[in-house]
Amino acid sequence: MFWKATVPAATTVGAGIIQADALECGPVFDQEQAVRALLSAAACCGRCWCVVSLLLAGAIVVGAAAVSVLLMAALRRRPAAPLLNEPARGTPMMTFVGTAFAVLLAFITLAAFQTYNGAKTGAATEAVALLDMFKTAGFFPERDELRGDFVCYGRAVIHHEWPAMRRGERAPLVDAWISAYRTVFQRLTLRSAGERLGLQDMLASTRDRTDGRRDRLAEAMPSVPSPLWVGLVLAGCIAVLIQLMMADPREHMLVQGGMIGGVAAMVSIGLLLINFLDHPYRSGPGSIQPKEMTATLTTMRQQEPGLRVPCRGDGVPLPA
Repeated sequence: MFWKATVPAATTVGAGIIQADALECGPVFDQEQAVRALLSAAACCGRCWCVVSLLLAGAIVVGAAAVSVLLMAALRRRPAAPLLNEPARGTPMMTFVGTAFAVLLAFITLAAFQTYNGAKTGAATEAVALLDMFKTAGFFPERDELRGDFVCYGRAVIHHEWPAMRRGERAPLVDAWISAYRTVFQRLTLRSAGERLGLQDMLASTRDRTDGRRDRLAEAMPSVPSPLWVGLVLAGCIAVLIQLMMADPREHMLVQGGMIGGVAAMVSIGLLLINFLDHPYRSGPGSIQPKEMTATLTTMRQQEPGLRVPCRGDGVPLPA
């Protein structure tokens, strides 16, 4: 019995957009291979985007350092006297500002890393729980129907919800497959002690899956609020500005340029690192991908190679 639902005509896969109507996948597991060629092309585009992202980050760091060096050179063109008659007077202020910025940067980096780690842990928990549900379904006569819904749930997570999380959203198709297998739960008739124990295990795994998905979705939204970003940027600018105040034409330009360029580069690297950790699903090197869920679907296919499922390779339900 196939389940029918209304879904959008297009779905984002990896870094590309695949028209769902063009996917002519059948109801058996082997037909999931129809999507793999498209995924390979998407993965190739993703690798290209990773290279672009790294180049862009490098350009930002080099640009910030270059601008600060140019500002230092401009300040050194003034009359021979330095901005501070005794540069040592500015050392306490430099130490205070540098320490304050480092502490603020470390605190926010830790918070952003917790977001990244929480997203990764939630995705892994969800995938493991779904596989446990797939195995436990073997206790019931409705095993094929349940397993088909579980497979479609995993496909919808990979091909619909992962791209949606990059926009801070969730996929309605995943919720629809949850409703589908819960409907089957309500029809279960427990005839033996084994089925009752199986239902208990199934419900426990369902709770784990729910918790994992909740954690995964919760981390899709940035955890660093705008006021903290404003404070970080201002603190970084102040740290660079105080270093500029140490401009002294009597010192070698290479020394002072290297110092100011290093400070500006470290500030920009810290800000880029926080931005990366705060957006764990954004396309780019090191971003969290649905590897655990993909491995779960592979294991399911190996355990039940002939299972007929009510959806196509991307999780879109088959017509009735």
